[in-house]
Amino acid sequence: MSNLKLWNSVEKTDPSLTKPAKVGGQNRLSLGAQQKKKFITEALGVYGIHWGPVSGSETLERINYPDGTVILQYMATAFFLYGGEKGTFPIAAAIKEAYITNGGKGYLKIDDEAVKKVRTDALTKGFTDLGFNADIYMGKHDDYEYLREVSEEFKIENASDKDQAKADQIKALFEDTNKVIDQIKEATTMNMLEGLFKAMARRIGEKDKSLIIALTKAKDAAKDRLNEAP
Repeated sequence: MSNLKLWNSVEKTDPSLTKPAKVGGQNRLSLGAQQKKKFITEALGVYGIHWGPVSGSETLERINYPDGTVILQYMATAFFLYGGEKGTFPIAAAIKEAYITNGGKGYLKIDDEAVKKVRTDALTKGFTDLGFNADIYMGKHDDYEYLREVSEEFKIENASDKDQAKADQIKALFEDTNKVIDQIKEATTMNMLEGLFKAMARRIGEKDKSLIIALTKAKDAAKDRLNEAP
């Protein structure tokens, strides 16, 4: 069994299910906790039977600060069943259970759902170490070409008529390749030529080798033309 078999099967995230979130002052994409739990369940099985926290391993600790802030720390051992074997790994998270609003000048705010939130945060983020929705955390969704490619994949995956969806995708790919070939023929610099070729070749990938061949021939012809130019 390949060490990356599970990772490769669960790392991609449907962009339509993500939403913007602010983490540590930075704008990032995130996947809702319930959606991620559903994703893990689809891959591993029923929660509590095939994956989840080990019974009796969960601990909560509160750290109290003089200004009234309370940090709730959660630690546990998670388990999962895969390929007939059981695996375990530690999970942890922390959250503000109470704090003074307005930078310490407001009122004491208490989060009465802190226990549920910190537990869910530790569990869903912990399973990222197995590869679940790893493309978000690896920054791949910041790459426009990757985002477009994975969007096309999930469009086919979710289509009611998958054969028709695949046909539509190949048709669009064929049309776009022809447009790029026309642009390659008119390229005026090597940098422009290489940029056009690499972007389209990456999009085609392994979907259609004949399109890669046509694209390569157009690039080679354009190279010859540019090299011969005075």
